[in-house]
Amino acid sequence: MFTAEQRALLEGKLDKAVVKQRRGANGRAVAYLEAWHVIDMANEVFGFGNWDAETVEMRREHEPVQIPASEEHPRGGIVVTYSARVRVTVYSQDGSRKVVRERSGGHRGFGPTVGQAVEDCIKAAETDATKRAFVTFGNIFGLALYDREQRNVGTPVGTRERPRIDAASAPSMAAIDEGFEQSEPQPRPTTSQRALAASRPSTPRPNGKDPSGMPY
Repeated sequence: MFTAEQRALLEGKLDKAVVKQRRGANGRAVAYLEAWHVIDMANEVFGFGNWDAETVEMRREHEPVQIPASEEHPRGGIVVTYSARVRVTVYSQDGSRKVVRERSGGHRGFGPTVGQAVEDCIKAAETDATKRAFVTFGNIFGLALYDREQRNVGTPVGTRERPRIDAASAPSMAAIDEGFEQSEPQPRPTTSQRALAASRPSTPRPNGKDPSGMPY
């Protein structure tokens, strides 16, 4: 299924230089990989056209809820939660075989409006599920971070450095807007304004609350 070079990469260590840290719910540091790096590694290991990620399910776990102002969110806002299920398919170099992995992820999103909270939450849930699916392919996709001792996090053997462009020696390029007439940008309606214009008259919820009071 995989070539010798691919197996060497998949069986190697996770480069500690790409591991990031964030504060978890309990205040402790949590190690993670950024989504762009996971996608970048998939392209490098499997090839740009030899893998695919498909969102097979996206579900809203609860209705948007408006929360009052707090120390963490002085202006208050909207909270919503989504879960997603993503199927990752990796093909062999000749396309004759494939490996399919499917995992779920979720996210609790917060935003000043319903539209922004939902948009950010959907993207984050999909990203979480995609990263979890790729984890099953080995240490370089984050599997090593599930080991508390992180014994497979270090400096990979035979790591290839990617070429860097020296700004001083790079050829000068014309400005991207050269040759175009300058014009004043036309104002466009915001996501909230479009959502509000397309919204239908709301009906009271069974709990008696009217969702129309939420900013969209």
